[in-house]
Amino acid sequence: MSKGKRIREVLTSENPDAIIYDGMDDALIGVYRGISDGQVGTYEEEAIAVYSYVKYIEIYIKRDGMSEEEAVEFFDYNVDGVYIGKFQPIVIDDTGV
Repeated sequence: MSKGKRIREVLTSENPDAIIYDGMDDALIGVYRGISDGQVGTYEEEAIAVYSYVKYIEIYIKRDGMSEEEAVEFFDYNVDGVYIGKFQPIVIDDTGV
C-alpha cells in the first residue's frame, strides 16, 4: 500500500469530515492534528490532510500534461485560492524557496 493510501486511511478513520483531494494521494505527505476555531483558548484535535506543493505540481505536469507555469497557475487559482471548509487540507511549500 502506498504512503498516500495509508495516510488517506488514517484521515478517514480519525476525521471522517477531513477533506481529501481525489487523485492526489501521491502528494499526501502527512496528517496535521490540531485546529483552533479562532477564539482564544479554544482548540480541537482533528486530523487534516497535509500535501506537498512540489508533488502537487508534478502530478499536474505528468498526469494532466500541463507546463510548469500552467500547473502553478491552476494550483494557485483552484486549490490555494479557495476556502472549502474547516477541515481543508494544508499544502506545505516544499520548494526550498
